[in-house]
Parts: sequence; structure tokens; C-alpha cells
Amino acid sequence: MTSRERFFAALKGEKPDRTPLAHVSALTSVQLQEVTGCAMPQVHYDAEKMVSLLVENHKTLGFDAVTFIINYFNEPAALGCRMDWGNERRLPMYLSHPWQHPEDAFIPPDLLDREPIATCLKAIRIAHKRYGKEIAVLGKIMGPFSMVQVMHGPEKTMTDLIEEPELIKHFLDVAAQILIRHAQAQFAEGADAVAIGEGGAGSNMLSPKMHEEFLLAIHQRLIKSFAGPAIMHICGDITPRLHLLTRTGITCFNFDWAIEPKTMKEAASGKFKIMGNINTADLLRAKPEEIERQVMENLEAGIDIISPGCAVSPECPNENLRAIYEVIIRWHKGNMV
Repeated sequence: MTSRERFFAALKGEKPDRTPLAHVSALTSVQLQEVTGCAMPQVHYDAEKMVSLLVENHKTLGFDAVTFIINYFNEPAALGCRMDWGNERRLPMYLSHPWQHPEDAFIPPDLLDREPIATCLKAIRIAHKRYGKEIAVLGKIMGPFSMVQVMHGPEKTMTDLIEEPELIKHFLDVAAQILIRHAQAQFAEGADAVAIGEGGAGSNMLSPKMHEEFLLAIHQRLIKSFAGPAIMHICGDITPRLHLLTRTGITCFNFDWAIEPKTMKEAASGKFKIMGNINTADLLRAKPEEIERQVMENLEAGIDIISPGCAVSPECPNENLRAIYEVIIRWHKGNMV
């Protein structure tokens, strides 16, 4: 099987020749940037360099499906959010919150021509043309609640869920329209699947009741608009809300290290596929032996696709990232030492 065939077999519930390895959150390393000569922050505005850097996640690290977008805040940046674009060791971060009043939130007619969205779309087009027969080319958008947190401010958003719920619902509606346009454009450029990064809705941020009231219908609407598979990521232990995921229409859920693989497997119950959940802090600091233990735990639990549990620090050593692939290969050969 090619890497692309392997990834899609897992998504469809078929039996691949081995468990695939993929990522949907940010993943590049300082070492890969040095080897390729394609470094952040320049790659965020250079599609050719972005593709050359990120394809190494397949060539060097063994990933079967690669997200050809690093930055998490592409939509806010295109909408005027001030950004710190970081450096080769630090991912980008937002610096302002442009949506404070209802009229601040609107969809610019040139949305898809604005940077860095235009570069992201070009990167997916290049990746699909060059590597689309061999590997799965993945796109990425923010989750609507996460986007509202950035555009309105995290603390203000959480306060206004109680004090100004109609304002938050308005922002969510506009965010969803923007994200739908961006996701549809990624599919049109050749993305095999698009990930929804809803990290801001993680862990203890929302009760099941609030999640259902504010996010469920928005997520359903967003995913219904997709022209291909939807992969969602939410950070942290969201065990009390896992039942809501079965109603969203997602194809696959990328779960965090805070949820046990066996627990996640039971919660998915055939409603969607799951990928996870190697601890990213351990990928940064632990020995390969610890990475091996976690990969084996996921494989033995029957996780469909192995992946990091969240965004990976650029300072993560290639040795630890490559270890994920090597353990998968050895486990399937049945000669773990």
C-alpha cells in the first residue's frame, strides 16, 4: 500500500497493511528546518518552502499523512489580527483581538486572496500535485470556538458566554462562514481531508450543556459543508463531552494524551475513527523508550491511526518523532525487543 492508501483504508474502517502514522496539529522540527534550509517564520509566507519543509515529515519521519500548514492562526491573521510570527524554535502567536462589537465580525470578499490564507492554499495545491499519489495531503482550519476566542479574547469570550450569549453566537456564526469558505477552498486545491483545530474548547473550558448549546450545531454545519473527511482535534480530557462528538459527523477524532486510548476506543464505538495520542511533552523531553511504550499502548488498544496528541514543539528531536514510525513497523512485524 502507498501511504495515502494506508491512511484512507484506516479512515474507511478497512484493514491497512499496517497502522498508519499521521498528524493534524503543527509539526516541524528545528532539525528539519536546518536540513531543508526552509525555516520559520519565512515559510508561513512561502508556499514552496512550506511544502519542501513539511514533506520531510513523510520522507524523514515516516508519516503517512501530512498537514501542509504549520500555523494555527491563519484565519485571524488574514482578518487583521496582529501576529508574532515566531522563529525556527517558536510557533506563531496572536497579539490582538479585532472582534469586540457585532459589526467587527464580517466576511471580507477577498478572504481567500489574503495572506497567509493564499499561501496555505497554494501550498496544498503544490503538495497535491507533487506528492498526492503517495501520501495523504491534509489541510487545516481553526475550530469556530477557538477562532472566536482569538478574535474576541479568551477571557472575554468565556465571560460573554454568560453575559452576552447572543454576541458569542453571532461571532460563532460569522466564524463558521469564514471557516467553511477556507475549508472548501482547501478541498478544491486537493486536500484529502481537513482538520478542525478546536483546542480552545478543550478540557474544562465548557460543560457538556454549554458545548451542546453553543457548539454542536455549529460543528455540524461546518462538517456538513466539507467535500471530504473531517478530522477534529480538541485538547485535554473531554471525556464528559465525548458523546457529543458522535453527533457532529466527523470522520475521525484526534485525541489528546490526557484520554486513555482504551477509553477513547470505547467512546468512539464505531461512530468515528480515532487517531492519537502520543504525549507531546514526552516527544520533546522523554527518551525514545517512553515514546515506544505509548505507541504500543495505542496499537494494543486498536487505535486506528497513530499520531501526536497535539501540536509538537519545533525543538522536539527527530529521534523521538522517528521513533513513532519505527515502533509501528516493529510491532506489526511482531519482533518487538
